[in-house]
Amino acid sequence: MENVIEKVEGAIALQSFIQGIVNFSDSEMELIMSRFEPMSLPAGEYFVDEGLVCKHIGFIVKGYVRSYYEINEGEVTTMINTKHNIVTAHTSFTLQRPSMQYIQAITDSELLVMSYESMQELYDRIPKWDRLGRIINEHVYGYVEGRVVDYLSLSPEERYRKLIDENAKLVKNVPLRYVASMLGITPETLSRIRNKVKKEEA
Repeated sequence: MENVIEKVEGAIALQSFIQGIVNFSDSEMELIMSRFEPMSLPAGEYFVDEGLVCKHIGFIVKGYVRSYYEINEGEVTTMINTKHNIVTAHTSFTLQRPSMQYIQAITDSELLVMSYESMQELYDRIPKWDRLGRIINEHVYGYVEGRVVDYLSLSPEERYRKLIDENAKLVKNVPLRYVASMLGITPETLSRIRNKVKKEEA
């Protein structure tokens, strides 16, 4: 029963997400929603592997999903996607070429996903769908640019404080090694920063 409720709430959240960007008619929205399918992604499973073409774009109904690269025999987490947000390997999905990144579920996750073929179909059938895709891409590029600016202009502590201001739940529910990697610091440095912040709040 709980799973059914989650799916219904997820579909409602997805519709709200889409309509919050571009206003579609009821018939257009019905067609759009019919092209999404549920996907269960257990913790540790991959949405896409490096070297494979990303076939789907997803909307997270439940859980946490990270994007990471393998660099110098280590993993660098670049993004942690949360509930009611979009997840995909954007360049791989858009251009249908092999992904340079991994996308992996951190926790048991539920998504609503659309295939590349369905995305292209909607571009042909619904003119406004093109606008939605463009706006989402603009948000992605804006996020990436913002991350670069944060790395250049903020200290590790400032980056951590910004993260907890924007998404405290993420820090509480995701292993700290992934949070540290996303912030560009070691787990030990993150631990020291967290202890300092906790003392200040006590």
